[in-house]
Amino acid sequence: MPLPAAYAWSMPDGSLGRILDAAYAGMLEQGLRRLTMDDVARRAGLARITVYRRFARKSDLIQAVVMRELRRFLSAFEQAMAALPTAEEQVVEGFAVTLRLVRAHPLLGRLLADAPETMLPQLTLEAGPYLAVARQYLAERLEVPDSAVVAETYIRIALSFVLTPDSVIPLGNDADARAYARRHLVPLLPSEGIN
Repeated sequence: MPLPAAYAWSMPDGSLGRILDAAYAGMLEQGLRRLTMDDVARRAGLARITVYRRFARKSDLIQAVVMRELRRFLSAFEQAMAALPTAEEQVVEGFAVTLRLVRAHPLLGRLLADAPETMLPQLTLEAGPYLAVARQYLAERLEVPDSAVVAETYIRIALSFVLTPDSVIPLGNDADARAYARRHLVPLLPSEGIN
């Protein structure tokens, strides 16, 4: 299922796609501190003014790149969940897939290591836009009562493990993540209305 039209504001097309690709490559190669709008324009093969028409500030561009990566993650998540018929199975596999994909994401790892002072607020205090997209996406797929509340709870738990991986809870591989999800996350599903 494609993402809803409400998310189309940042869908890459033409110069926008080139700008986002260039920003992603620059962020991965140089990190956030050294990346400039001029670098992005040069990498994209566009005039500076074209980049500034789309993004008045570097922080807006960073947010657009992160939002695009979130959409890419949700697409991969969708593929992994497509064949799973029950909410319980989706929660178990969804948690494992989330940890695996997010922890292995090259840009997120680079940015958290290189510029935590920029990325941590984006993923915590300023994470509202990302949380809203992910919550709506997951809530639309969970066929349970209070799906938005359940979705947000799962997202916040997964984000906590991503941002603070040190834990007494063994989550080093998919089997560990699935075992944790079966024991601790599936019971959070509302008992009525589960597939």
